[in-house]
Amino acid sequence: MIMSDERNFRTYYYDKFGIGGVEERKSLEILLKEKPISVEKLKQFCLRFAMPAMYRNYVWKLILDIICANPDSHDFQMKQRTQKYNDLKHAVQILRYAREDSPIGNVFLKMYLLESGQIKFEQYKYDCEFEDFVLIAALMANICEDMTDAYLVSVEFYKMFKKSKDSNEILVQKTSQCLKSEDGDRKLFDLFHKHDLWNSLPLHLWFESCFAGVLPETSIERIWDKVIGGAHGIVVFVAVAIFQTFKRPLLSMKSKDEMVQYLMELPEDCGDIIVTKALDIWSKHS
Repeated sequence: MIMSDERNFRTYYYDKFGIGGVEERKSLEILLKEKPISVEKLKQFCLRFAMPAMYRNYVWKLILDIICANPDSHDFQMKQRTQKYNDLKHAVQILRYAREDSPIGNVFLKMYLLESGQIKFEQYKYDCEFEDFVLIAALMANICEDMTDAYLVSVEFYKMFKKSKDSNEILVQKTSQCLKSEDGDRKLFDLFHKHDLWNSLPLHLWFESCFAGVLPETSIERIWDKVIGGAHGIVVFVAVAIFQTFKRPLLSMKSKDEMVQYLMELPEDCGDIIVTKALDIWSKHS
């Protein structure tokens, strides 16, 4: 039992800090030395193992097709993309869509809309339509050390996730079904239906933003590894993990408004617990 606890702690420690086991790191390094690099193998690695933090940004750029599978072209590609990033940032400032002190998520949004030809006159009036992008971009700016990488990964992650995930309605249905199967005594599941919480919770924004703004970046990286690897449905298990983590306080509350307010302001220090639980449930159901 002691040995099992020790292994579980070691696995948690590796996952949390993106260290990964020695063999896992070696396996990833072998994959990254291939010419051309196999993106499909990298996706499988994301799904099966904890991503070493030192390789996360590079692997994400490969899978999201920001850089190609030929390593010899990477320097040239990034020089071109960095120049484009600088041009876009300068353009949105010259056109007064953004200022030097504008929040980085909003700056990235204007750059993306300008680049994709979607920007409108008085765009600030329509920014609320892209709240999910702003949340993703703001978090990505904290995850990535380089702002060019942060912008590029934000855009490609956003486009990939929007295109691939199920509709919000289907995701809510799947979340309800999963909670029913995971909630042993059915008390939490019954509470949700009694108070009609499914129509009051911010689930749509949680799903649209892939939990950016809900979970801290030090925790959410492990979820986004799986999403980028192709497990877009993992968001269902993250939602269920949140509900299960806070089952006891939720059951003690008397009103729907109190429960919703509580779930809108999750304690930041619970991020790792939620993500570990979500990965466990996802692994069980996948």
